[in-house]
Amino acid sequence: MSEKVDISVIIVNYNVRDLVDNCISSVQKAASGNFSVEIFMVDNNSIDGSADHIRSKYPDVTVIENDQNIGFSKANNLALKRSAGEYVLILNPDTLLEEGTFERMIGFCRDHPDAGAVTSKLILANGRLDSACRRSFPTPGVAIPRILGLSKLFPKSRALAKYNLTYLDENLTHEVDAICGAFMFIPAKVFKKSGYFDEDYFMYGEDLDLCFQIRKSGYRIYYYPEVTTIHFKGESTRKTHLSYVNNFYGAMSIFVRKNLTGFSKLLSPVLQAGIIIRSSASYSKRLLGYFLLPLIDAVLLYAAYILAVRIRFNIFPNKDYLFIITVYVIVWIILLALFGLYTKKKSLSLARAFNAVIAGFFVNSSITYFFKEYAFSRSVILASTILAVVFLLSWRWVYSMFLFFKEKNILLNKINLLVVGSGKLSQNSEDKLNAKYNILRFAGEKKNRIFDLQEQIQINNVHEVIFTDESFSNQQILDLMWRFRNRNVRFRIIPSDKELILSKLNASSIDEINLIEIEYNINYKMNIFLKRIMDIALSAALLATVYPAVLLYRSLSGKPLSRPFSKLLLLPKVFSGKYSLVGYPVWLQKEHTQFIGKKGLTGLIQLNYYDSMSEEEMQNLNFFYAKNQSTALDMEILLKTFFLTLKNNRS
Repeated sequence: MSEKVDISVIIVNYNVRDLVDNCISSVQKAASGNFSVEIFMVDNNSIDGSADHIRSKYPDVTVIENDQNIGFSKANNLALKRSAGEYVLILNPDTLLEEGTFERMIGFCRDHPDAGAVTSKLILANGRLDSACRRSFPTPGVAIPRILGLSKLFPKSRALAKYNLTYLDENLTHEVDAICGAFMFIPAKVFKKSGYFDEDYFMYGEDLDLCFQIRKSGYRIYYYPEVTTIHFKGESTRKTHLSYVNNFYGAMSIFVRKNLTGFSKLLSPVLQAGIIIRSSASYSKRLLGYFLLPLIDAVLLYAAYILAVRIRFNIFPNKDYLFIITVYVIVWIILLALFGLYTKKKSLSLARAFNAVIAGFFVNSSITYFFKEYAFSRSVILASTILAVVFLLSWRWVYSMFLFFKEKNILLNKINLLVVGSGKLSQNSEDKLNAKYNILRFAGEKKNRIFDLQEQIQINNVHEVIFTDESFSNQQILDLMWRFRNRNVRFRIIPSDKELILSKLNASSIDEINLIEIEYNINYKMNIFLKRIMDIALSAALLATVYPAVLLYRSLSGKPLSRPFSKLLLLPKVFSGKYSLVGYPVWLQKEHTQFIGKKGLTGLIQLNYYDSMSEEEMQNLNFFYAKNQSTALDMEILLKTFFLTLKNNRS
């Protein structure tokens, strides 16, 4: 006789291996031996190795692999037909359960025998409620205010905010029309009356439809906030793709067509029209993102040609000229596309932009030979080409520098990050975080110090919190997130067996497995050559401009120079090759340092130095620099040094 199963947990996965790993881990913690739980993971043909990873790490989990992405409904139904639990939990892979989830959910269902489906309070990683966790059916009175945007303008209005029920107290239990498929706790007997998920839905809308069928079967749907679940929303289904628009609005259209009756059925054409309008707006917004770069280039190319005509003939191009210019601009846009300038990875490539413009010059010049009716002054084509190079490369360079300054935090606008627990990040991870955060620490050896932690967050004006071990339970973390939901504090969790950061917008491993490397970037001959060229060029420029001023100031004032400016006196040694602009500190006297390069006027140690910095910390910074040295990293360090010096002089 087989063992009785209390709960069947079903998770549909698509290319979110680390997320589903943590989700399953939280399910096992929530069960904690008190309940018999079977877990199904249905994998929709992921390419990230999810199925093999889960099968290896969690042998008790039943992994169902599909050879194609069959959608949410069909995938869930595969597991539902094999489930044996008294209760079924439909769960998204981008969720984390708290301890006590099953005990409270089962207790609620037993106290409410009319419950056909129950959801928990779903909170996002910033601690705020996921508004999609409780909804009304999209009848005309509900959907029209939603389509018109009135529900966002008046979130507390019972008449206008029915779709997401934002007027309800989120801390009280409510009967609702529908709940979110990210967390649906359903007594198995309910499926005998309601049936499984409607497989006409691929993704989105199937949860709404199932709730509709459950209510038709005589059961009620509940929102139960005594249980809290973290929802890292949208990780497996990014909303930036056009497929999201197809799936979401297509699902709404199916629901309206299949389920509305009576007066609502008569108004369904109005709803369909509204769905078409909203989907068209979403398409337009996303298409604008695709065509934004070609539009910018086209405007600048038109400007280049018009300016070239103005310079050459001192006139504004007439109608015929504008037609010819349009032909030339189209040729250039096509070539820019062929050179890959409108792909995400290569859109800001200066070399490709230059090559595409030069190729366009030859193509457009040939037009004047083979198509006399489109003949143009070759001097205008040459001038417009020069201007096009300047315009197209300039905006890409400016935007690249903006992204560089932002990503590397060159201006050193750091925010406070609190690392909680005794778990340690790898040096690579910590260096990445150091670029953007002031890292504070909270030791978590003692349990139940949640109030001390709360006080630390408030006193230090912390913006992000990382939990590195299990000093605090999921329940305590969830309570903390809820307490700070209105302060926009982000919370991240690092499981003990991997360095995984889960954040509001994205969840990804911040480090891959680090293999031991024998070679370091700083010892590559090309890197040595480029670093020396940069040292010579910059030190020569500084010797000709800044160095004399520093010497003059020291001789006239008779005062010792401050530490940053005193380093400028070492510029001759940089020019001669004894020192480098970037390297380990000149005052650091260590043996066997050849492999980390030369001493430098600035470097990672100098930027991050504090009085109690240990030798191990300095060694780790030296290793990191030697391993990752590049011209870009050197420029980043020099710029940060410059802005840090300015800040210190102002303060």
